[in-house]
Amino acid sequence: MSVKTKGLTDQLYGVVSSIFPGDCFEQLVLQHNFFHPTCGKAVLSRFLGLAITVGSVLLFVPQILKIYSAKSAKGISLISQLLALVGAASTAAYSYRSNFVFPQWGDTLFVSIQVVIIILQILYYQGAFFSSAIFLAFVSSSVYAVVNGLVPMEALTGLQAAGIPIVFISKTLQCLQNYREKSTGQLSLISVFLQFAGTLARVFTSVQDTGDQLLIISYGSAAVLNGLIFAQFFIYWNSTNAKKKFN
Repeated sequence: MSVKTKGLTDQLYGVVSSIFPGDCFEQLVLQHNFFHPTCGKAVLSRFLGLAITVGSVLLFVPQILKIYSAKSAKGISLISQLLALVGAASTAAYSYRSNFVFPQWGDTLFVSIQVVIIILQILYYQGAFFSSAIFLAFVSSSVYAVVNGLVPMEALTGLQAAGIPIVFISKTLQCLQNYREKSTGQLSLISVFLQFAGTLARVFTSVQDTGDQLLIISYGSAAVLNGLIFAQFFIYWNSTNAKKKFN
């Protein structure tokens, strides 16, 4: 077997094993044991996790495009976005260093990247160009530190635990801003719905794939608050549309 062929085989094996844990490929595909007591839920969880990860690549694209089109980030809380970034990035860093399978945490990586873009948009349209440069430099150095193991695992565990109240505060701030303005502003209905659906699904995948209580509680609380923000679109639908027409 050539080196190239072996490399391709190893990659294919890696993909299959990431979706079919243990002997589930043999049980479900080769032996057609569709009623296996554990493999069905395990593979469903892996497929769901993979689907969420793929979907997360475009999760905030509608939000980014909406801000760009309006040339404004009005109605979007900067503090809320910063806290959301800490919550998503801490989950990605914690899961990466814990060697969890990529479909379990890949969405938080892509979400973090897109939230960084949204924060840069907010700063840009506020005219805070120097602050945006400082922010981007800080993000880059943090990624370098995590990937190269410069941040102790204890610190990442603490950050993940802190991510639970951070996400709670972040989503609550956005809820309160929507309530004060009686409008959802430049928030994207599609992005918020996908967040809500994604966090709901992540509760299941976290229970099934990791059993990690920190992740389960984090995703569970995020799902509740994302659901509340999603509901606000319908509560303030007429008010939001009226403000858009007036502007």
